Formats: sequence, structure tokens, C-alpha cells
Amino acid sequence: MEEVIKSHLPPIEEDVEEAYLDDWWKVYYSLVAEEYPDPRGIFEEKELEPFDHPALEDDRTNRMQEQINVLILLDVSGSMSNEINNRKMIDIAKDSILEFTADLPSSANVGLRVYGHKGSSKEKDKEISCSSSELVYDIQPFEKDEFKDALDPYEPSGWTPKARSLQRASEDFKNFPAENNANIIYVVSDGIETCDGDPVSVTKSLMNTEIQPLINVIGFNVDDDAQQKLLEIAEMGQGEYTSAVNEEDLQAVFDRAEEMIHQWEQWKQLAKEDIELHKSSQSNAADDFYNEWKEVNQRERRNVFGIINDLRSTGYITEESHSYFAIQRTKRTYNYTEIGEEAYSDLIKDINNNYQKNIQEIQKDLEEINQ
Repeated sequence: MEEVIKSHLPPIEEDVEEAYLDDWWKVYYSLVAEEYPDPRGIFEEKELEPFDHPALEDDRTNRMQEQINVLILLDVSGSMSNEINNRKMIDIAKDSILEFTADLPSSANVGLRVYGHKGSSKEKDKEISCSSSELVYDIQPFEKDEFKDALDPYEPSGWTPKARSLQRASEDFKNFPAENNANIIYVVSDGIETCDGDPVSVTKSLMNTEIQPLINVIGFNVDDDAQQKLLEIAEMGQGEYTSAVNEEDLQAVFDRAEEMIHQWEQWKQLAKEDIELHKSSQSNAADDFYNEWKEVNQRERRNVFGIINDLRSTGYITEESHSYFAIQRTKRTYNYTEIGEEAYSDLIKDINNNYQKNIQEIQKDLEEINQ
């Protein structure tokens, strides 16, 4: 390399101007400079594939967050004693609800509120019956035996305070704000509000609270008028209305709901693994780039000054020029150290920002699917 330098640059004599030394250094450096790694192309933005399910095809806002909380509102009014194929509707509903909740992901919280379970369907008991709405299983991790014990005692009794029960749901979810929770309500009912309440208005108000629930309604063996009323609740609650006329229909509705929640859990897990792998791969590539950059910078530092030392030893350059080049070499080393650090810092920042964005995409509402 020393001979290459001598073929391109003349010897340096005493008392030359700094501008001459600067020009000589630039040519010299162009001959001995190392090739640094290029950080461009290392960072690739990761875009998540959206969660999709047939239940999410309509224009609804689906709040699928990190923590899923399910609240069942079960109608225990007198009409639920009617039979389908020799079985009471309340018994069919209980069995379906128990199977549904037992098969939810273990991470899901579950709650149960019953209404219309006091008094009777007679006019004299309307006041006490219409005031009956009770959270009998707090929203919490599911324990099958405890849940069954809470569900089993209730038999069809009185009137249908549906609006009151929806209103109370706000209190049930008070510890689960929508910012970090997917709050899902399933209203299971066989008829309309009979306690002079307005379930649709209550639902509208409920949607403006901090719990922002998704309200699904299951109409069990209802007539056309009741079906329309229940549909209005579901639409206002940005959820889904499903009609079930028998035990098989009701179980199919719950199976579909369970499937969607399980698929969401699976998608969430796979998405997390995917973005974790992407982040790890990108971070490793950034580390490799930075380590290589530092190695090149130090190798260049040694080589640049090694040749300068040899040129000084043979008298090809002066002591004064040698000192000037030493200063330039140090400046160059520090400058490229800062350039490498900045490039590495930018890469890590982009990688982490992309990772956090995707984590937030998993945790936030899936509103974009339906907009």
C-alpha cells in the first residue's frame, strides 16, 4: 500500500501550508479508506395481518382487546318456563350457557347477571319483580363448579327488567375500562321489556361509558315483535342479534361466539410470536451492523496511521505533517464512531417503534376491520 500512496502523492517537505496538507490528506484517505456497512435495508416495517371472522363482516365496532371479559345477562322471567321438546327453556339456556363459559379461553373473565327472578308474573308482584336484577357471579376467572352453583338455583319467576339489567352492567364492568379490556355482553332473552324501561336508550347510554361494551343479543324462541325489539338493542350495542328457536339453535349460537373468541386468542398468540420473531431478527441484524461498523472503524484507524508512520520513518513526510495527519485521523475516527452510533440508534428506535405499534394493534379495538 505504501508504494501505491507514493505513486499518487508526492513527498511532503518542510513548511508547507495547511491547505496543502489538507488536500494531500484527502487524496491519501481516498486510497486507504475502508468500506463501511450500509444500514439501509436492515429495517423492514412489519404489518400485522388483521384478525378476520364471519361475525365481524358487518359494520360493527368490534372491541377485541388483550383481556376478554364476558357477562351473561340471563332472562329468568316467567315465560322462560315454557317448554321446547319437553324441556323448559330456562334449562336449555342454563346448559348452553354453562357449556359456552366452560369452553372459553382460560384467560377470559366471566360474569353472570340474572333478572326477573323475584316475585311472579302477576300484577301484584310487578314492582318487586321489576327491581330484581342481580350479579350472581362477579366478573372473574371462570370456575365451573362455582359458576354452576350460581346459575342453577334460578327458575322462571317474574317480569322482564331488561333495561335495568343493562344499566347495572355498567357497574359490573367498572373495574374493566375499554382501554385495556374487551367487554362483551350476551343478553339471553325470550321476550321484550315488560317493566316500562327502555333497553335501547339504556344501551345507547352504556355505549358512551368507559367500558364501551359489545352487546350481543340472543332471542330464544321469540315472536316477531320481540325479535325486532331485541334486534334494536344489538344494533345500538354494535353487536350481533341471533335468533334461536330450539336447543340446537341456542347451542349453535354459543358455539359460534366461543369459536370467534378462541380464534381471536389464537390469532393474538400467533401475531405476538410473529412480531417477537421479527423484532429479534431485526435487532440481531442491527447488532451485526453496529459491530461490523466498529470493527471497520478501528481497522481503518490502525491502517491509516500505520502507513503514515511508515512514511514518516522513511522521510517521505515530515514530522509536522505526521502530527497534522494524526489529528485528522482522530477526528475521522470520532466522526465515524458518532455516525455508526446514530445509525444504530435510529435502527433500534425504528425496530422498537414498529414492535410497539404492532403490540398496540393487537391490544386495541379492531375498528379498522369494519370502517
